[in-house]
Amino acid sequence: MDGTAIERRGRKRYFKDLSRRDYIERAYEIIENEGVEAVSIRRMAKEFGCSSTSMYRYFDNIEELIYYANLIYLDVYLKDLDSHESGWKTIWDTHIGIWEGYARTAFHHPQAFNIIFFSSTSRKLTNALREFYSMFPERINIVSPYLQVMLQSTDLKERDKVMTDRCVEAGVIEEKNAERMNHMVCTLYQGYLKGILDYGIQEEEIESQVQQFRQDVTDICWLYANEKGRKLLSE
Repeated sequence: MDGTAIERRGRKRYFKDLSRRDYIERAYEIIENEGVEAVSIRRMAKEFGCSSTSMYRYFDNIEELIYYANLIYLDVYLKDLDSHESGWKTIWDTHIGIWEGYARTAFHHPQAFNIIFFSSTSRKLTNALREFYSMFPERINIVSPYLQVMLQSTDLKERDKVMTDRCVEAGVIEEKNAERMNHMVCTLYQGYLKGILDYGIQEEEIESQVQQFRQDVTDICWLYANEKGRKLLSE
């Protein structure tokens, strides 16, 4: 049997074992190396040695596959949270630190974060992150349980509300003001991301933008915090 025949047999055997996870991981590799435009139904069929229609066993369309593949970019954010969480001493350290890590990853991968949180696909796939982490539990298990709750929502305000509620419970902000803070910080972040998507950003500029965003978030927290919260912020 020649090499080509052996390769065909291997592909057919692999196709029988093909899973949703396989498609996602390979699509991510293509996006990372060649860009999102390089992912197509035909390309995926060629990669796995199967028919173009086989993808529809797992995804409604190519946009859905691309969406799930982009979720892997959240790994960098999860690692950032894991590395900094032990150093957060107060509720404000945690709240502001979470936003800082989120912004840092998003500013490095603005297209991916725009797809994940603001695309038409994201509005349809409200349970996508929960399903994703059920397929890849090893990716989210590196952070604390309360962070895992926050991280499984694709709604930005809902994610942040997990933390603003903790701020209310800690007594550093009143509930009504926490709602305003949630709105203001999420709107601020969207403005930063849109600016990067519209005008681009140089690699060497990213960290300064992250630190400016962190300061803006801190200023908003100060604006809405109560006396106890402001005292804690100033320490």
